[in-house]
Amino acid sequence: MDYEGQKLAELIFYIIILTFGCIGWVIGYFQEDFTVVFQAWLAGVVLSVILCVPDWPFYNRHPIKWLESVPDRRQHAKSS
Repeated sequence: MDYEGQKLAELIFYIIILTFGCIGWVIGYFQEDFTVVFQAWLAGVVLSVILCVPDWPFYNRHPIKWLESVPDRRQHAKSS
């Protein structure tokens, strides 16, 4: 997962958790049942884990370009 993918995964996680929590709180408030709030939040957690924890291909759209490897100076000094 690249850095942009990590940022996207975190954003998706926050949106899912907050959305499910808010909707669950509203429904639970009108039904006067805290179990509904907890179940909605738990469903959001499960969905966010499924979407955010595995390294899905859409999290790898911006690959990191590393520098070329530098030769070991100790080996170069021994051969001279």
